[in-house]
Formats: sequence, C-alpha cells, structure tokens
Amino acid sequence: MRFLRPLALLPLLVLPGAAVAANHQTHASPALFGAGEVFSSDSSAFFKWHGMLQRFAAERRFEPACAPGVAAPCAPAEWRALVASLDGLDLRAKLDRVNAAINRHPYIPSFVNWHESNHWETPFEFLRKGGQCQDYAIAKYLLLRASGVPAASLRLVVLRDTRLGLDHAVTVAFVDGQALVLDNQQKTVMPASSLGYYRPYYSINEQGWWLHRGGNARYAAADRAVSPAGDAAAERN
Repeated sequence: MRFLRPLALLPLLVLPGAAVAANHQTHASPALFGAGEVFSSDSSAFFKWHGMLQRFAAERRFEPACAPGVAAPCAPAEWRALVASLDGLDLRAKLDRVNAAINRHPYIPSFVNWHESNHWETPFEFLRKGGQCQDYAIAKYLLLRASGVPAASLRLVVLRDTRLGLDHAVTVAFVDGQALVLDNQQKTVMPASSLGYYRPYYSINEQGWWLHRGGNARYAAADRAVSPAGDAAAERN
C-alpha cells in the first residue's frame, strides 16, 4: 500500500489555541476536503519539512546533470528534463504531467531506503530511490515550484484515509478557485471535493501551515489547536 506508516505523521502535541490563532489569516483558497482551517506563518516545529527543504537547497547548488554512473552530487537528468518539459504549459497541464511522471516511480518504504520509519526525501533522493507517499507529494510540490508555480498555489497535505484507516500525504494545487489533488493513489488529478474519504490533519507550504478543524477535518474539535509535533515525533521513531 502506498501510504504513510500509520500514525507516523499525527500531530500529537496540544498547544494553547493562541499559538495558532496569533498568526491567523483568512485565505481565499477553497476549503480542503470540506474542512475549515487556521493559518500560522510559524512552521518551525515541522522539522522534517524544513530539514528536507534545506537539504534540497544544498543539492540544487550542483547545477550540472549527473554523468552516466554518477549518483551525486549533481541534479538527476530526469529532474532537469521534467522541469524543461513543463516550460510553456498552463498550470492545469503542468499538474497532469507532473502527477503522471512522478507516479511512475516505485513505492519504496522509508525503512528500506533509509533504515528509519519516516524519512522525508528531497526530490533528487526520490528520483534515485523511490519513496513513500509523502515523498511523491514533496517531489510533485517542488517540481511544480521549480516550473514557476507560486507557493501560494500549492500545499502538501497530511491527512487520514478513512477507507483504509491509514495516514497519507498528497499535493494540492489551487486552480481557478478549485482545489486539485495530485495523489500517488490516483492516475489522474482529482478535485478535492470528490475525495470525501480524506480527512486532513494539516497542510503546509513555504509560507506557513494550516491546521484543519471542524467539519471533515481529522481534528473536529473547534476548542483546541494541535501542533505539528507528530512531525517532530516521527524523527524520534
């Protein structure tokens, strides 16, 4: 199954509501999976996310593509070819191409690749090794960013698949007022509104993070806020 290890990304630490509400902003993006959301610009507790972004920034300093038989440090030829193939496409066409290209890669559990339960791969690591569902989502997110899509139009969403009782991660893009999902479980890009079995925990991009609350959120209680401590806790697993 191409899913996160159960409970690996659960946000578990309860914080005072003000910790999130202090940076609350209203966004015009459509509701994800029918859930409400509260935004905070402080995503510093998401150690996996920021650690991956830092490693990826370091990797991207090496502009030349990898020569035959050379794994690193260099940019995988596939990455460079994919970025070039997106040039000139409209956003909807980019989503289709990125989803199909990244979904062709094999699902490999984190423990097999990294001997830890929940390593968050950079796109270069994913293209070389395959990965778990969050790694598909990260690769899609950062490939779209490399093609010029603004962070404000994209999120990585950690959620619960209520059909299977497992945690999962997807990329979401906002196009013409609609939230579209790039999912390693789906061959095609799907409207979030059609995936009613998904219950979001939180979503994140380079601008901050969103706690999903009420309605179809995994955390339905409106009187508490939950931090991304599951992200930090996963590092200790």
